[in-house]
Amino acid sequence: MIDRTKAPVPSEDISFEIPKIDYFTSSKGYEIFYISKEKLPIVSFNIVLFSGSKYDPENKKGLALLTSFMIDEGAGKYDAFQLSNEFEKLGTIFSITVNHDTFSFSILSLKENFERSLELLSMILNEPRFDEKDFQREKKKLINKIKQLKDEPSYIASTAFDKQIFQECYYSYPSIGYENTVNNITIDDVKEFYNKYIKNSKKKFIAAGCLFQKEISELIDKYFTSKEIILPELELKLPEKSSTKYFIVHKENSAQGEIRIGHLDGLRKSPDYFANKLMNSILGGEFFSRINLNLREKKGFTYGAHSSFNYFQKIGYFEIGTAVNIENVGESISEILYELNNIKQNITREEINLAKSFLIKHFPSNFESYTQLSHSIALLIIHNLPLSYYNEYINNIQSVTEDEIINAAKRNIHTDELTVLVVGDKNKILPQLKMLTNELIELDIYGSFIEKLNL
Repeated sequence: MIDRTKAPVPSEDISFEIPKIDYFTSSKGYEIFYISKEKLPIVSFNIVLFSGSKYDPENKKGLALLTSFMIDEGAGKYDAFQLSNEFEKLGTIFSITVNHDTFSFSILSLKENFERSLELLSMILNEPRFDEKDFQREKKKLINKIKQLKDEPSYIASTAFDKQIFQECYYSYPSIGYENTVNNITIDDVKEFYNKYIKNSKKKFIAAGCLFQKEISELIDKYFTSKEIILPELELKLPEKSSTKYFIVHKENSAQGEIRIGHLDGLRKSPDYFANKLMNSILGGEFFSRINLNLREKKGFTYGAHSSFNYFQKIGYFEIGTAVNIENVGESISEILYELNNIKQNITREEINLAKSFLIKHFPSNFESYTQLSHSIALLIIHNLPLSYYNEYINNIQSVTEDEIINAAKRNIHTDELTVLVVGDKNKILPQLKMLTNELIELDIYGSFIEKLNL
């Protein structure tokens, strides 16, 4: 008989073989990162350029993203519809992704159609049309999307939070831009961004799938030119450290309050990354974490609360996010602050074992699909991590001690340097915050200063 009152225990340790990542250069000098995966006749292919929205001019935020919308709207002899139809006939999935740090192109193709797919991709990179009618359509779509987001409390909270913790540096602005800055963009701006930051920018090539190294190297050399430039480094202007501050963005008659709490952090390559990851899993990184169990299970204030350490290429930041009933905003913030202080004092062996077990057992799921393989390599490239990183991951998690986790909390949770931000009806929220602060700063929906409010 099976005793269903007890959870089954695993019969043995997980056995998982990390896919081998090879690095080589083509005869033209292109850098290629490659994983051989022959089970299915599929190839996932990515090109990563370090030419993201951080290069947007001050009064034309959104330019990199709009350029990404435009670059595949017709290329070479094909207009936008014909180009899309060519990919569709091949059964190839093509996409472009832009963030602050990178501009990425990707295709997922059957092996037999990979060369033709790569030819189309090279056409997009080397011969974009940039027709005026396509530009006007894509610009209008982007502006409409921005208008929609202006009514989204979650987007407002995250955007205003980024603006406050990063201040005037290029990570403080959303890649999508603002309505007024996108309105400033012309088709000539798009062409200039392409010529300056994409056409000859140094590329990193990633391939995963059913191809030999020689095949992928020859195809890259066949369809891409060898002329490349390294883009200039931009100055990262980070704000001075300051004491904890409280901010509010007024949204009249809102039923909920969107809460963001956090501060700047270090690089992804930090030596205590694994201790930090385990600490955050216990604090707020997973469903079983303290903050979520407190606000969701114990208090019933929210459907979920989550904390994370997020990493750009040049800096990281710590953030807690949740949405709660408007009458519970003050108490929710108090409970979050309690958990932030408590994690520095007390972590149980049971919590550590649960966090380690979860991270280790979840790890293989990062390599299930061909697209995930390519994405995993891209993370190594962006954050300058060694190719052996994934091979050492499980051991690095297992070897973290209790003291290292508590010390990571003490070093990386700065309770006296927090940015505490709420989006909601200030008339209902202000009375709740009197017990936490005597001064509140009101911001507009973009995170810019309006006025100081004394409580």
